[in-house]
Amino acid sequence: MTSEEYARMVKRCLRCSICKWIPQVQIKNAKHATICPSMDYYNFHAYSGGGKLILANSIETGRIPLSETVRDIVYKCTACGGCSVSCKHLNTLEPLEVIQLLREKLVASGVGPMPRQQEYIDAIKRTGNPYDEPASQRMNWLPDDVKTHDDADIAYFVGCTSSYRRKEIAIATARVLNAAGTRFKLFGSNESCCGSPVLRAGDVESFKELVGRNIDMFTASGVKKIIASCAGCYDMFKVEYPRFEKMPVDIVSASEYFNELIDGGKLVFKDQEPITVTYHDPCHLGRGAEPYIDWDGDVVQMLPMVSLNVPEKPKRCGAGGVYEAPRRVITRLPGVQLVEMDRIKEYSYCCGAGGGVKSAFPDFALHTGQTRITEAESTGATCIVSACPFCSSNLQDAITESKSQLQYKDIAELIYDSIDPSMSGQNNE
Repeated sequence: MTSEEYARMVKRCLRCSICKWIPQVQIKNAKHATICPSMDYYNFHAYSGGGKLILANSIETGRIPLSETVRDIVYKCTACGGCSVSCKHLNTLEPLEVIQLLREKLVASGVGPMPRQQEYIDAIKRTGNPYDEPASQRMNWLPDDVKTHDDADIAYFVGCTSSYRRKEIAIATARVLNAAGTRFKLFGSNESCCGSPVLRAGDVESFKELVGRNIDMFTASGVKKIIASCAGCYDMFKVEYPRFEKMPVDIVSASEYFNELIDGGKLVFKDQEPITVTYHDPCHLGRGAEPYIDWDGDVVQMLPMVSLNVPEKPKRCGAGGVYEAPRRVITRLPGVQLVEMDRIKEYSYCCGAGGGVKSAFPDFALHTGQTRITEAESTGATCIVSACPFCSSNLQDAITESKSQLQYKDIAELIYDSIDPSMSGQNNE
């Protein structure tokens, strides 16, 4: 979004509050009708997508200055993008784009980001990951039974959280690839943060450095395809990197690749006890993974609060995310029954971990996760499945805090547990 688009957009909020709710036609019951975690927790209009547009307009017109009070409101947002999807059903505004640029303005002015967010940005610059763990230990998750191939033209990009915190996701993903006979390589200690935490905090200059560094690594590696099991990494490589530099390789999410493996008969599953699961759509794998379409048109002012885009601007409604692949995988596993929550796909409710909220506002993150767990419990499922290490961490924290009986599994774990070891081709020689 250019500065001109930003200045124009912040004046066009109709104050309709649609950004707080999933579209009416999608509402299945009043209990699960909202889309904005910030509004659900803080319950004041300024915390909504539209409220932040009004806040941005007040800053642009000089009515209020950039301050720590403004900073706290702007960063109390998971950057889930639900507000933007809902807004498209009435208008063409991009609340999430405004929030992102507002964060960049806060960083540029020295007011942002939040102190905890600055700590992990500094850690990424030092060690290549937000946890400040040694790069030399990035491969410590790798078990002896996993076989990799340095000459492979497919790479598995593990990501920081699966490398250092949610190692079970990396292990399961690698073992599924082995079971299918996929030749893949790892970037090892050369792998560095995708930059998602940096960009979402608003430090776009540091993000650009990471983009350049990772693209250079991808190019030098000679790989043709990268598999990402982290929704945040996938979103960065698929959607955000191309806004800065051309990606030299194809990007596929682990869910999509697993679905291809099953289609190709590469995975064979065993009979197992029935289990009922529900699937949580990660924001960055779902609505956030819809690519941007360049538009170079004119905005024609019709009335003081009404304008038209000529030609019509493509609506980024979130429908282009990865939704069907994980569901196809789940429903093809023997004994696994999928039941859906009320808010799914582009109208899914956030887990609560995104946008730097998990580090800066942990109580807010936990409350949001508990809200989602309550919704999952209402389906009658005994297990919630997702495809993102951040969702894994926050939803498992919410399960513990709520004393819920739900299990949590990443989709890679669910698949690996279902594989018939006597029939799947571990042919990696």
